[in-house]
Amino acid sequence: MDPIARIKAERQDARDLDDPNADLCFLALSESGKPSVRTLVLRDITADGFTLFINKTSPKWSIIQANNQAEMLIWYTNSQTQYRISGLIEELAPSFIEHNWHRRPTASKYMDYSYASLGSQSSQIDGRDALIGHIDGLKEKHREEELVTPESAAGIVLRPEVIEMLDLNMPHRIHDRRRFVLTDGKWRFTQLMP
Repeated sequence: MDPIARIKAERQDARDLDDPNADLCFLALSESGKPSVRTLVLRDITADGFTLFINKTSPKWSIIQANNQAEMLIWYTNSQTQYRISGLIEELAPSFIEHNWHRRPTASKYMDYSYASLGSQSSQIDGRDALIGHIDGLKEKHREEELVTPESAAGIVLRPEVIEMLDLNMPHRIHDRRRFVLTDGKWRFTQLMP
């Protein structure tokens, strides 16, 4: 069984059911052994990995620069299945970011501009109204078509080495737990005690 193909299929099922969490994941990072977890939008899933867009002003960017090992958690409510994906993070090429940045939602583009002009991601601001006002001001100054990809826009791909699946939708609540390890380009499967 190809675990990535299964994840992609379950994601599509969740999208078809209008699950608002179908495109979300949790990314756990660690700098100096101190874990840090964030909810992110999962942009794409391919045989090579799991793609996320981030901003270089974010604290998570500096953590990734210090330690590129990460774990991602994906949960699909419709199938009652959880996936833990461990591997190494690689930065996506700037040309890939530039090509895909223009496809981002309008608000996300203006947020990227706000990180440079109002405050870096996770920095303290004067309130939500200040943020909304700032974005409205940016919209007045720059039409969306005029926006160019800012240097702080970035992307990463988590290259999976281990994927653990936990299927809670089993008879008699005897869950199905499996570990897949990528060895010599092939996924090796082990059944685990749930």
